[in-house]
Amino acid sequence: MTLLDPNDDAALVDLFCVRDKDGRPALRIGLLATMFLAEAWTRPVREAVTNAAESYLSAFRPFLRWAQNPKTARIHAIEKGKVPFPQDWLPQHEDGKAWYIGFHGGETNEAASEFQVSAYGPDDIKKGAGYFQFYLPLTWFAERPGTFQDFVMSFAKQVRPSSGYAGIGVLETLDVSAREPFQATVKQIADRFPGLEVENPPIHGIHTDKGIKGVNWITILGDQWVQTIGGLDYLRIRLGDDFKLTPYEGGLMIQAGPKPQIGDADANRWPQHYVTLAKVLKPIQIKDHYPFHFGDSRGPARMDYQASKAWIYRFDGR
Repeated sequence: MTLLDPNDDAALVDLFCVRDKDGRPALRIGLLATMFLAEAWTRPVREAVTNAAESYLSAFRPFLRWAQNPKTARIHAIEKGKVPFPQDWLPQHEDGKAWYIGFHGGETNEAASEFQVSAYGPDDIKKGAGYFQFYLPLTWFAERPGTFQDFVMSFAKQVRPSSGYAGIGVLETLDVSAREPFQATVKQIADRFPGLEVENPPIHGIHTDKGIKGVNWITILGDQWVQTIGGLDYLRIRLGDDFKLTPYEGGLMIQAGPKPQIGDADANRWPQHYVTLAKVLKPIQIKDHYPFHFGDSRGPARMDYQASKAWIYRFDGR
């Protein structure tokens, strides 16, 4: 099952692979899924995340090379055994204490990878929601059994997110310092291609107790937001036959159209299924957001406060 036109997939991957001065991939395009987690400082959520992360690690271990130390944030080669796997420590982690996991398959520890799984839980409700996230190559399901939609659903059933999304997005390195030189490029990509997801999940999580971040090809609503927006029947009536609605225990997955769309704002081509869904879900979308990027305002244009809000609400009025 291919997501876009088969002739476009490889071209898109090459087009959006941005490399640093040493030739390492700094930004990629690929499949991503991000799910926000309420009460991530509790054991039941940590256990669910552990199971989900171990599922990903088991499925893609041959492609994974690096692991991020949950105490120091340093990234080490997995084979050196310096970073424990989630099952060895995360369920037993102290309630009310922050936690983090990260594994990826980059060429180097700082490189962006098409294979990555990460998750985070803050130590306090005041610091927002946690998240569970994974990446896959854009062409992964083109010649393999299964679908991206079913794969995403399998994880939604495990972690039961409060909200989330999945589709085609910009894939960044786990290394925070290595991301910074390319933040201006992220903004340029985000400004032009409105269907591509761009992210800073810890920042989004600060707001997702008040609403959903937005929509993509796949949008996940926890039961709270399904009820708040008016229920499953209301959504079926408002969205019509172009949208696939799949309930599961704890939430609802909405697929916007048969294939993902990236759009092109320069050509005034907007992903219309996303625009429609954004309009319907507008009442439950967050009303404010912090900057995706923080940095010197005298430097290259990044996703500052105004740019971040403009991107979050990019489908308004389309």
